[in-house]
Amino acid sequence: MQGTAMYTLAKLRIDELQREAERDRLARRARESRSSGAIDAVGYRERLGRVLGGFPPLGARGPRPAGA
Repeated sequence: MQGTAMYTLAKLRIDELQREAERDRLARRARESRSSGAIDAVGYRERLGRVLGGFPPLGARGPRPAGA
């Protein structure tokens, strides 16, 4: 092959590898930024609230059930 063709193929391959590396970095950053799922995490409380029918706002005090 000609030198320019080899250069072009090598350049295309390097560009492809750089795009793949950037995609991997973005995916890793997205995985690391997710909440831990701890009980005090807001997202977890919201999901649990939807399943169980809702929670009062944090710190809100309402009428207590009998015997509490």
